[in-house]
Amino acid sequence: MEELNEKTNENEEHDNIDLNNIDLNKNSKSICKIMTNEKEGKGFLIKLNKNNKEFYCLMTNEHMITKSMIDKKQKIIIYYDQEKKNKEIILNRDKRFIKEYKNINIIILEIIKKDNINEKYFLSPYIGDNNIIDRNIYLIQFLHGNLTKSQGKITKSDKYEIVHDINTKPGSSGNPIFLENTNLVIGIHRQSNNKKNDNYCDLIYPIIFDFKPQIIYDNGNYYKGDIVNGLSHGKGILYGKDRKIKYEGEFINGQAEGFGNYYYENGESYIGQWKNDLKHGKGTLYYKNGEIKYEGDFIKGKAEGNGKYYSENGDYYIGQFKNGLSHGKGIEYYKNGNIMYEGDFINGNREGNGKYYYESDNYYIGQFKDNLKHGEGILYYKNGDVMFKGNFVNGKREGNTK
Repeated sequence: MEELNEKTNENEEHDNIDLNNIDLNKNSKSICKIMTNEKEGKGFLIKLNKNNKEFYCLMTNEHMITKSMIDKKQKIIIYYDQEKKNKEIILNRDKRFIKEYKNINIIILEIIKKDNINEKYFLSPYIGDNNIIDRNIYLIQFLHGNLTKSQGKITKSDKYEIVHDINTKPGSSGNPIFLENTNLVIGIHRQSNNKKNDNYCDLIYPIIFDFKPQIIYDNGNYYKGDIVNGLSHGKGILYGKDRKIKYEGEFINGQAEGFGNYYYENGESYIGQWKNDLKHGKGTLYYKNGEIKYEGDFIKGKAEGNGKYYSENGDYYIGQFKNGLSHGKGIEYYKNGNIMYEGDFINGNREGNGKYYYESDNYYIGQFKDNLKHGEGILYYKNGDVMFKGNFVNGKREGNTK
């Protein structure tokens, strides 16, 4: 089925992809022409891993094989091996595993033993990290008896799709997108937009993750993802008993370790590094409205080292932290960026020597304790003239030595 708004301009080669190292002829044999009673489209054969077992399937766009076709148990014919071989398939949920997805335009259909399709025709998916912006990709297809290739880059990415700049041809919908210099499929081409010069591809990773085994805990929480020796190990998601995500990221031996996102019940969240189930390393805390609360260093679950803290009123602090509190040298700023205080902090309070700037532009230089002027200090007018020089106790002047 030719998709709406497909681009028809010639393929544009990107020099930094070496397709000479890729077996295009072999990969193209996995691409299928799909014939139904109503239309013709494309898909491809791919080998996934379902509950730690190999799973062979046909993958195509959901607009090619629809829910109504499955419910009616319609017949389709797939042509593969550069359309030299074909197989008739009945869309029957009782005989095959069939899966549709809400957030991505992909459908998968199980290829069973009686289909007698050799394993060599099945591609493998890319299952690496999601840091794929600006990665090189390529698309191949066996179209109208000819092998074609197109190359480009990923320009945008989210959890479910990528936007790429490959110049596609009519009939590209349903074809696999491969990662640079590999035979690994990263997604399935969906459609193009001539006006925006964008091409849209649904990612395969959400499907791979959906097939992962899970662990159910006694408190009702459950985990889905990579499992080793009965423990969460690798990439995965921890869900609460309310089915909301609590943590998604990396695990080692049953604990959050590596990089991950944590979502608090009050709506706040954290993105960053973990160790032994605690925030540890570089990370960022967010208020529930998405604004940054703290960004910087963490040790054993608490802010420690250097960081930046933003108050809800817009004021902020940049400096040293210990045990979750400002501690050491630091600077407090008004929300307009003007300095409020610079100097020493102990356990979250101004304590030691510092300089405080009032919004009137008058300022104080001297000693502090428990956030108050305490000890020797000098109050200045904004022009630099001395207002008061002497001793302070709990924020108040004591005596006058001016």
